[in-house]
Amino acid sequence: MSSSNPSNPSNPSNPSNPSNPPNLSSIISKNFNFPKSKSPFFTHADIEAQLQNLYLFSELSSSSTTNSTISKNDSENLDQLAIIIRNIHSSKQQDAFLRHLKKFMSQKENEIEAVCRGHYQDFLGSVDNLLSVRQGTISLKSHVINLNTHLQASGKTLASSRSTLLEAQKVASNIDDTIETLQSCLKVLDLSKKVNQQINDQKFYSALRSLDELQFLHLKPLIGFAAFAGYLGEALPNEKIRVRDEVIKQLNSWLYEAREQSPQVGRLALEAIELRNRRWKSRKDRLRHSDSISIALLVDINTSVEMAVSERHDYNVFDQANEPLIDFKPLYLAIHIHETLDAKEELQKSFRDDRRAQAHLIISSIPSSTSFSLQPWISLLEKIVGFFVIESQILKTTKSFRDENDVDSLWEEMSEKIVEIFKNGIQACDELDKLLDIKSKLLIFSQTLQTYDYAVNLLFELLNALAKRYYKILFEQFSLDFQQIVKDDDHQPMIVNDQEEFSKVAQVSFLPDSGPWSKSELASQGFPVALPFSQTYPLCCIDIRNYITKYLILPDGLPSISKTVDDALRKSLDLLLIEHIALHIDDRIEHTRNLSQLAQIVVNTLFFLTAGQALEVLLSQLRLRISGGQPRLESNAIFEMTLKSAENTILAHINAKINDFFDLVGYDWRRVEIAEPNSNESSDYLKECLNYLETVMANVLVSVPQKIQQDIYIGAWLFIGERLMSFLIDQEPSAMSDGGLSILANDIRFAAEESSKLGDSRMVEDFFNELTQTVHLLQSPNIGEYLDPQYRKSKCALVQPRKLVIVVVKLLTYMDSVGAKFNPERKESLVEILQATSRVQ
Repeated sequence: MSSSNPSNPSNPSNPSNPSNPPNLSSIISKNFNFPKSKSPFFTHADIEAQLQNLYLFSELSSSSTTNSTISKNDSENLDQLAIIIRNIHSSKQQDAFLRHLKKFMSQKENEIEAVCRGHYQDFLGSVDNLLSVRQGTISLKSHVINLNTHLQASGKTLASSRSTLLEAQKVASNIDDTIETLQSCLKVLDLSKKVNQQINDQKFYSALRSLDELQFLHLKPLIGFAAFAGYLGEALPNEKIRVRDEVIKQLNSWLYEAREQSPQVGRLALEAIELRNRRWKSRKDRLRHSDSISIALLVDINTSVEMAVSERHDYNVFDQANEPLIDFKPLYLAIHIHETLDAKEELQKSFRDDRRAQAHLIISSIPSSTSFSLQPWISLLEKIVGFFVIESQILKTTKSFRDENDVDSLWEEMSEKIVEIFKNGIQACDELDKLLDIKSKLLIFSQTLQTYDYAVNLLFELLNALAKRYYKILFEQFSLDFQQIVKDDDHQPMIVNDQEEFSKVAQVSFLPDSGPWSKSELASQGFPVALPFSQTYPLCCIDIRNYITKYLILPDGLPSISKTVDDALRKSLDLLLIEHIALHIDDRIEHTRNLSQLAQIVVNTLFFLTAGQALEVLLSQLRLRISGGQPRLESNAIFEMTLKSAENTILAHINAKINDFFDLVGYDWRRVEIAEPNSNESSDYLKECLNYLETVMANVLVSVPQKIQQDIYIGAWLFIGERLMSFLIDQEPSAMSDGGLSILANDIRFAAEESSKLGDSRMVEDFFNELTQTVHLLQSPNIGEYLDPQYRKSKCALVQPRKLVIVVVKLLTYMDSVGAKFNPERKESLVEILQATSRVQ
């Protein structure tokens, strides 16, 4: 088939096809060029050593004594000399050898000369010996010539053997080079196989090191004479691309795993902050009881003080399990591999885009439902926390791989979207419990991200907006509750049947510490018992306590709210008490005509004053900030005004009834007969009026405190006195006889006598004294004595001339009327008094 033909250009294994570089497994060695062996080269030291060896052999031969030994040594010396000459000839160093030979000869001659100088006589003897030896030398020379001839013949054979030996050595050297080259090629092939195995085993960095070793260490010497080395070199970039692709594949799997594990990571991070919050709150509670001025009471979580205290409780979500939730090794490997391949910037861009896409995917996962549900929001917060906790870990462990500004920009973008989503949800939510849940989750979310050094200003602004929404709904709900409680009040004392029921009421109600309305006094009356207040009071107390509790739940963890919550709570509570209790009580007072109900309102108002004072103490105890004085509620002054309004209303109703009695008066103002002065007799209307007043005070206003009863009682008596005075000074009757005056005078005396039973009431006493002195003067037979200053000062000190003139005019008017019967002297005295008093005025 054509696919198996190596000459086919479409065959991918064909090394001649430039578009398909050969793989490592397809490289086969075709031709090998072996290096040629080089001729030996002798240094000066080598030549010197050879001459010394030759000299040594000649010394040894000269010491031989037998002819056979001499012949044998000569043969060996010649062999040695032949080798030396051959080596010098082959290395073309004849000149150098001759120079060293001459030097050697000169050296020996110098040695001989030195010896001769020291042994002159011996030398002369030696000369004789030499002369005797000369003959032997001549014969030896002949022998050398013969030996030389023989050596020439032997040298030809030796040269031939030497040539054969050199050829054999050349072949052996080529074989060694071939073996070495084959071993290098085999090592390259083994290394290429190893690279492939390392990639399959995901040992990518080792594979890259092996590729570099292959490229720069093993392939480079082979490229000149091994064709497959060139093809293999062309395949190496593809192998690096393969490594990179495998790393990217692992990184993509890691990104998917990070996205899937983000909710779990976020959940653990949020739980860790919740645990820190509980520990810190527990510590603050302990300090609050032992050290009310500790600085720990002023700080929240993630402050320097809290972080220093909680340092030993450091928590890392990635170090809590035997197997970590997220293994960052694939990311670190990808970074390392791309740094090795000089492709880090490309990886950074790709990773940045992928993470941004994941972040947007998280935001888009929130369902667009019209009904509010907290669970999807919790899931969203967990995913976002997990996402940015992972980002924080990457920033911390990879140095410059992730741009911190890019992460901050992504967080800012995400936080803006989160704020927008939650704002819409908060505006659509009108349930306090859900708003508290949102606040709790948002606060933990903010504190968690703040722990990882993310900016959370927008989130705390969102929490402030949530707080405003919460307080608005809280105020509106409790306003309606207070209005309904006051509206539904039956203004009847509350009945409790047993101790358990009483304890529940007493526990929630603000009761005075002492007095007849204290808890101990009320409980001592036995059961069932009618409590002084109606059911409105304990119901309002429950709502007040609940309002304070719900109000103070929210600021925990919100520094900006906590700083002002004490004053804000005081103002808000004041507004509730004034606008939705006091003013509604005022409205009930205005529309209530029943005195017993009005009396109950008075009692309730008194208890609300007690509650106001107790609330000032309670607010001081619950104060979140250490600084500041005792809080004061303006509502106490309003309740004082309400109490006064209730008193005045009761008094107005009593006075109206008293006025009704006085409207039934049937005085005969032209009566002739004068009644005898008597303080024990009075008109029927006055008796009925006083009986009514006593009944009201004894039965209707019995629950009202004595002080208020006394004020009402005094006010009623003053009104009675004013009505009695009105008969004297009003336009009607315009004329009055002494007989008619006598009946009115007796009623005044009777009323004055009854009013004296009030006890210490200076105002009523003075008023009725003025009345009695006035009528006593008018009935006096010596009325003219009034003109005597001494008499006037002692007997008529309280009589007002202006009022006296009016009564005198009425008496004179009657006397001047037709058919009037009167004493002329008395009339004359009245005229004198009128004239004298008019002049004084």
